[in-house]
Amino acid sequence: MNPISLFFAQACLVVGTPFILWRGLRIGSVVPLVAMQIVGGILLGPSLLGALWPQGWQVLFGPAQLSALTGLQWLAVVLFAFLSGLHIGGAQHAQQRGMRRIATAAALGSVLVPFALGTAAGAWLAYAVPDAVGHAASAWQFAFAVGVSMAVTALPVLGAILREMKLSDSVPGQLAVGCAAFSDAAIWLALSAILASAGRSSTYDFLRLACLGLAYVGAMLWLVRPLLARMLPRMAAVDARLALVAVLIFGSALISESIGLHYILGGFLAGVVLPRDAVGELRRQLEPATVVVLMPFFFLMTGLRTDIAIGGHETLLVFGLCTVVAVASKVAGTALPARLAGLPRREAWMLGALAQTKGLMEVVVLGILFEAGLIGMTAFSGLLLMALATTVLAKPLTRAAARLCER
Repeated sequence: MNPISLFFAQACLVVGTPFILWRGLRIGSVVPLVAMQIVGGILLGPSLLGALWPQGWQVLFGPAQLSALTGLQWLAVVLFAFLSGLHIGGAQHAQQRGMRRIATAAALGSVLVPFALGTAAGAWLAYAVPDAVGHAASAWQFAFAVGVSMAVTALPVLGAILREMKLSDSVPGQLAVGCAAFSDAAIWLALSAILASAGRSSTYDFLRLACLGLAYVGAMLWLVRPLLARMLPRMAAVDARLALVAVLIFGSALISESIGLHYILGGFLAGVVLPRDAVGELRRQLEPATVVVLMPFFFLMTGLRTDIAIGGHETLLVFGLCTVVAVASKVAGTALPARLAGLPRREAWMLGALAQTKGLMEVVVLGILFEAGLIGMTAFSGLLLMALATTVLAKPLTRAAARLCER
């Protein structure tokens, strides 16, 4: 099989497998497509296809066959980070008159409580399951990495779930978007800080990174944003606007990576600084292709790193503990502050159930933490299963909260 034929065979399997499973099993009303994309990445990895058909798997997805997919993985992640930045504008819906106090309380609780409890769980896992700690991480860096993974809320997946459940215009739905947007911003910043600390830089290097980082963020917010606000309305051609935004995304990612942060922060900031009146058009142009076509390539690369059999019972321990902590801390950490701030009981618990979904964002975070050596294979596999479980639980938990609180 020549390289071109091999690439398109890989593409057919990567994009088609999750869609065929999702439609063939008729689970669309319960499980979002992204959950099956995560499953598809695992199924095409060594955990299943590699175990059942080792020779064919080596031909299709062996290490020597993946060079063409690496660039697609980077492209998928930076566009996904950009779309996360675009979704920040959705937080404005939660800032209705009389709702700001509730939105602020819920957003803070949805990040701080899971991060604190997740860090505690990570500290215990570093002691109980030493193989879970990445080769480049100290115990505290690993604990913080687990805490960050607990605090994630997947905004694009949440938007799809809200549309499917017809909750986009509801109070819990609007507040959930606000919480997820705040969570995204906090996670990208925390992730960049942890990645910088993992480099074991000197004090001089850290100060240099901080100064360059602040200058870069300031330039994006106070120079690039007003420049875009003047340029984009003057460009009549849709193609020209899209080309300009593409250069913005890739240039921002290049600068962010070059100064020692991470290209994900560059993609995210490119979405944040985009004028709000251009958001709708760009989401329509980029989101379907990114989520449906490109992200499965990232899930494949993630699945190729995942071998559930390697960790055995330790992987299951990480999965079980982290799933319980992730669901309980997100639901309670979001619902209780919102309830105390004045949100009715039914809406508060629905909000908590919606906020706990991890989806795409969690898989991206885990892939980055694993590549940086902050989490080991055992933790990566267990946390990936946790991301899948929380995404699948989003709809049932929200429906259960709505029914129970009606009584």
